[in-house]
Amino acid sequence: MILRFYCKLSDGSEKIFTNSLGFTFVKEAFTPYTTLNARISGLNFPEDIQEIKLYIDGRYVHHGIVDTFRLSRSNGVDKITISSRGYTALLTENQLPPALYTDMTFNRLFDEYFQLPNITHENNSETSYIYVNKGTPMWDGAANLCWKLKGSYPYIRGTNKVMMSMPDDAVTRTYLPESYMDCGTEVNTRLMVSHYNMADIDGSYGTFSAESQEAIDRNIIRHRHFELDKRFLYEPASACDYRIMMAERNYKRRYITVVGYNGEDINDILNCEGYENQRIKGVRISGSGKGIFTKISF
Repeated sequence: MILRFYCKLSDGSEKIFTNSLGFTFVKEAFTPYTTLNARISGLNFPEDIQEIKLYIDGRYVHHGIVDTFRLSRSNGVDKITISSRGYTALLTENQLPPALYTDMTFNRLFDEYFQLPNITHENNSETSYIYVNKGTPMWDGAANLCWKLKGSYPYIRGTNKVMMSMPDDAVTRTYLPESYMDCGTEVNTRLMVSHYNMADIDGSYGTFSAESQEAIDRNIIRHRHFELDKRFLYEPASACDYRIMMAERNYKRRYITVVGYNGEDINDILNCEGYENQRIKGVRISGSGKGIFTKISF
């Protein structure tokens, strides 16, 4: 497979490098950005790289800020190590003005408040309200709006495109057992909470609560109490349901690892032995001298 790293320099020019010493790319349904960690060798690397793109066999995989960059030279050969997050990471680093926003839409949220570079979004004009506390990141506003409109969590599809609906262009992908490098199940219960309790407007507890049967069945008993969440003023009972959903995100997943990368993306549809019509929730691409491999989680 052909790798191309497009590196944008401080003067606006772009250089292309192809000699990877190893890389890892990760995209997860509940993470607001993709990540890329790469080591590249070559001649005459610039000392100031501002952003990086990754293409695999012509597929546009990643475009992000260079968070960290290290250049070393030995025997006339340059080596660089880069860590990068996709541009949607900026949504976690820009804060909305505290207020109650009525008639909020996905389009309005992304188009009217900040002009953030290289980020696109689903075209959606469904309306609801969001309450923004002091210090609330823009991404949290998107997550709150998505929960109210879709009962789910926003995600990144393609390169820096924010979505809240299931994609119209989802690809159905079928993998036979002989194509796996390996497969398995992963469980992580560290975030699970058994009981959430929210105070009412008078500060009293007992009116609004929710419990996780999955956590209780596992004998994981964790009680959490919190003040009235103004983000859910019109639907206070859903404040606890939202927290249960977030506490159980990614706690159990199945995965397969295949050779190469074929454009797998979040919320594509996967069929494999014993599982049909599963939505892909994680894509991890790794490359080294042994080749390129993709771990697909659902």
